[in-house]
Amino acid sequence: MPANTPEQAEPRIPEPRASEHRRVPSLRLVRLDRTTPEVALLREVLPRQRVAPGQRRFVDEAVHTLPRADDDPHRFPYAVVRNDVPLTDRAAVLEACLGFGIIDRVGPLRDLVEDPEHAVLLRAFYVTPEHQGRGIGRAACSAPLLDLLVAAIAPGADEIVLCVNDGNDAGERTYRSAGFVPTGRRYDAGEHGTQSVFARPVDTGSRPVPRLPEAR
Repeated sequence: MPANTPEQAEPRIPEPRASEHRRVPSLRLVRLDRTTPEVALLREVLPRQRVAPGQRRFVDEAVHTLPRADDDPHRFPYAVVRNDVPLTDRAAVLEACLGFGIIDRVGPLRDLVEDPEHAVLLRAFYVTPEHQGRGIGRAACSAPLLDLLVAAIAPGADEIVLCVNDGNDAGERTYRSAGFVPTGRRYDAGEHGTQSVFARPVDTGSRPVPRLPEAR
């Protein structure tokens, strides 16, 4: 059996009862620091995405964070994409692109962890409002999917770190369900407020590729 890759691997998610849900395809994480036709289409669509109004105080949208990542060689933006929709045109990309995130190899890591040389920061992550509540955020942040992307970007990293704003209860639940735990550290993010630092080890072990539930 071939090993999982960052664009096909996905963590196991509790399966719903068949009477409650249908199954939808798995996810892949597409790096945006490449020059390919599908990346060009994703870059056209991502700046048009918006996060839920109640989440704007916690996360900036790709229209703001993608240009900053492009200007920083230590930041690696990526899109969360459905596996079952070929990214052949703009309509397909609008259907398939479910979210966005950035892997940062430097950022404020020296203030977040003891060993910043062996850690990466997950930042600017979101799932678009119409796709929330289906386990997509958890899947996109879980091992081995996210971890294989991290390993490709920063082979020496053994820890993934993120910051959660006070009051972002939904985000905290998502990250905890993906294996992140609070480290006890706090970080002052300026206009974004005070944040709690969460982390988990990098785990690139091969696992079965499950399907995500879709509410009827």
